[in-house]
Amino acid sequence: MFVEINKSVSPNLPFVPMTIGESREQQKIHRPSGYELHQFIWVTAGEGVFTAGGKNKVLTKGQGFFSKKNVAHAYQSTGGAFSTMWLTFLNGESLLDYYNVGDFFFFSTPDFLLSSTTELMELCRNSFSGAIRSAHGFAWATELLDALFKKPITKAEQITQFLEHNLDKPLTLQEIADYIGTDKFQLCHLYANSTGKTVMQALKRIRIQKAKNLLRYSAYTIRQIGKMCGYESDNYFIQTFREETGSTPQQYRQRKR
Repeated sequence: MFVEINKSVSPNLPFVPMTIGESREQQKIHRPSGYELHQFIWVTAGEGVFTAGGKNKVLTKGQGFFSKKNVAHAYQSTGGAFSTMWLTFLNGESLLDYYNVGDFFFFSTPDFLLSSTTELMELCRNSFSGAIRSAHGFAWATELLDALFKKPITKAEQITQFLEHNLDKPLTLQEIADYIGTDKFQLCHLYANSTGKTVMQALKRIRIQKAKNLLRYSAYTIRQIGKMCGYESDNYFIQTFREETGSTPQQYRQRKR
């Protein structure tokens, strides 16, 4: 699986995703002069040894490596099967500076990385302009870097992040409470006291905001967007969207484009 996102690049865009790929049989890579793009790469099966800055580190499934462009690095299998996924990009220096990212670093992949990368791939395939692809890529990188370098978060923030990462699923209060490690009563009490909203009100808001973005910036059908936002019923999605926005999804799309 390999997607070339941008063949022509505007130097004015803040973040330009260039390629997203998956290698089921990762080949040996040796770049003594580095690579022309910034790169995130992570192991999806097997293990490989990664070299940068005079350091060797063996990475297994769920571990990854980042290198800025033109930074010497290499990686190869330790002997067995070795699979990876990656994303390369141009620009983004202001974002990297914000998180004090050095020339390279190793990391453990967050639980959401596979789904967010797959979603980014589809969004880039279905988006209409380089500027929109830049926005999607910037959001992807911000979410990843924030997870890797963030400070401890509150329980309410943890709940909100769980909702954002699982908005496409038919979530129940019990499932959310199990994830947080509490019961449904404490979950509802904690979240309402912290945010002034119920958990399900927050989930609805997150889903509708996601639907708005997809309606404005993608070519997905109304049915596809409803399912991507956790609504199995087309009619229920349209009804809920109208209650929250005052218009149907189709009306919203026509007005915002």
